[in-house]
Amino acid sequence: MNSTKPKRRHSLSGKLILLFIVMAVVFVILVGGGIKRAFQGHFEDNIRPHLTQYLEYVNADIGMPPDRNRAQELADRLNLEIQIIDKQGHWSSSGSLSPIDDFDNEHSFLVNGKQYYHVRNEQQHYLMVRDGDTTLLFNVPNVRDQRQGFKGWYPLIILLLLLLMLYFATRRLFRPIDTINEGVQKFGAGDMDHRLQVERKDELGTLANNFNTMADDIQQMLDAKRQLLLAISHELRTPLTRSRVAVELVDNDDIKNQIVQDINEMESLIEELMETERLSSRHTKLNRGQHDIIELVNDVVAANFFDAGITADLPDTAVKLDIDAARIKLLLKNLLDNAVRHTPETSPPPEIKLGVNKDNVVITVIDHGNGIEATHLPHLMEPFYRVDPSRQRETGGYGLGLYLCKMIAEAHDGELQIESEAGRGTQVMVRLPF
Repeated sequence: MNSTKPKRRHSLSGKLILLFIVMAVVFVILVGGGIKRAFQGHFEDNIRPHLTQYLEYVNADIGMPPDRNRAQELADRLNLEIQIIDKQGHWSSSGSLSPIDDFDNEHSFLVNGKQYYHVRNEQQHYLMVRDGDTTLLFNVPNVRDQRQGFKGWYPLIILLLLLLMLYFATRRLFRPIDTINEGVQKFGAGDMDHRLQVERKDELGTLANNFNTMADDIQQMLDAKRQLLLAISHELRTPLTRSRVAVELVDNDDIKNQIVQDINEMESLIEELMETERLSSRHTKLNRGQHDIIELVNDVVAANFFDAGITADLPDTAVKLDIDAARIKLLLKNLLDNAVRHTPETSPPPEIKLGVNKDNVVITVIDHGNGIEATHLPHLMEPFYRVDPSRQRETGGYGLGLYLCKMIAEAHDGELQIESEAGRGTQVMVRLPF
């Protein structure tokens, strides 16, 4: 049986999530890049001149050569980190020294005749200015390069959490699709009573309600067809009974036998039609009871196929099953009748075997006829399907026998399986659970 869950590469919710991811990436690239360029332009044109002017005031206040005490006072008051590298050595207002050799120069610019450098190490950005043998480094301690360290993962973690929430929200949004798909498969497999339980008021809820309405309409049409067929079949019995009485008055034995044979075939067809429709009804009831399946097989062979020479391979001890004896006998009769009809006189007689497993009983009927081509096997249990489309009397009935056997087996929670190969006979297996 095919899985009702769609493959991941065909999942509608998966495609929607992928679309959201692609759109988010494109949005970040376009909008983020635009904001970055706008901010850089704004910084270059407006902020950096004020910042450099501010640092020039700080630089002038420190003096040249730099006064370390004054630098410490300014650093504490203005929340700055100032580093001085001159002939006296390397000094930092924070006590943490950053080797100048570890800096990467990102870009430089010239203001009022002084060359400024934007440099950084692994954790911080600095503004550097050189005046002769003196190098000054300025930094705001609370501003860190967010691209480094654990904090740099915050945006990615938030994005992943948002995508995860989006995935579950999308799955919940499209969850009724799985229910609808499963319902369609069950209904298509013959479960006409199955209805969708989708408590939604959106388009998917409307689709589920429309499916249920369609299923109700189909069920009503099938019930009406079934009732009509049962009524017609029942009404045909009366004229057939009168015909059987009238045919007894015919003097010609050949004509009488021919008419009786035709009447018997019509009665058999009507009985099969009525039994099939009864088993197809949702109100089917089986007259179950504990019966010995071996005894039923022997009764059918003795009553209907005594002269056919059927070979029976049955266990020595009784095998009790909770079954409807009349319907199981009808199943056995149809299977053996098919086997006898399709076995040539020059071939060995048909066989019936009974195997007992842990969970079920397997009834196997084997004929040694011409077999059936593989193209016909999937359709043999369809109603009114015939391998011989001419429907000649010599080749069988009306195509209801195997379909009825299948209905009887399934009504007992069992199954019917056919194996055949052209030129090597046919084997029909019925599994009935204990």
